[in-house]
Amino acid sequence: MACVNYSDMSVTEDMLIYFVAHCHNSNLSYATIKLYLCGIRFMCLQKDIPYPSNANLACMQAVLGGVKRGRVKTVKPRYPITFNILRNICGYLRKNSNSFCDLMLETACTIAFWGFLRCGEFTVKSNFDSNDNLCVEDMTIANDYVLLYLKKSKTDPFREGIMLKLFKTNKFVCPHCVCSKYMESRQRQTPSPKDPLFVTVDGQPLTRKVFITKLRHVLECLNINSDLYNGHSFRIGAATSAAAVHIEDHLIKVLGRWSSDAYCRYIRTPQSTIRDAQIALTATYP
Repeated sequence: MACVNYSDMSVTEDMLIYFVAHCHNSNLSYATIKLYLCGIRFMCLQKDIPYPSNANLACMQAVLGGVKRGRVKTVKPRYPITFNILRNICGYLRKNSNSFCDLMLETACTIAFWGFLRCGEFTVKSNFDSNDNLCVEDMTIANDYVLLYLKKSKTDPFREGIMLKLFKTNKFVCPHCVCSKYMESRQRQTPSPKDPLFVTVDGQPLTRKVFITKLRHVLECLNINSDLYNGHSFRIGAATSAAAVHIEDHLIKVLGRWSSDAYCRYIRTPQSTIRDAQIALTATYP
């Protein structure tokens, strides 16, 4: 195999500008282009190939800055599934109360809302892993509450495990009631303790993709634009609903397992609330 002679090679600013322009025309992201440039610089240092100093790359940095500004991120809005929407979802699914699939979906939606869960905390990304995903043994029905054990969570970086309590509400939407019904139905399938908690009618673990598809179908049947909602909408909706009924800030943090004030960005404030707050500012004046 022929050896490559690096002694006659060098990298110029013009070459890097052409490279950035080519990457930009190929629709590569700003972050990817930066990563490639770092790779080029690393290889030059490793092979002792002359590479321009930062002081001599002003034009290239300007071009790179233009690429960054030109790549405007289009963030898709994530609307909250509030308690009212959850109630409508449950009502629709109960029309087919004998369907295991509908009961499973209602249970998943209910614990997602009451547990302030992220979608990945109750669904499977691809392959089921009993060490990470919810198993049958991770849900326990007590007299007045449901115990749900999360083996991993974003707010549990050291994998210590989190035990959630979802209390009985004795209302139309009650986590204790729906979880009890689901567990009775699930146990009739004689699963082992390490089997997936949520499964489809054919026994497959509930994946994120299947859950989102089924959820959006129900939303469309309720004449709700499903494109505005995803799996995280339950966590956002729970925080929004909690704020709407004036639950204290520190309790919202506890319910959502937030260690900082990051929960504030999950709360969607209606324009009418903003209007009322502005009017309230003048309440003591004529």
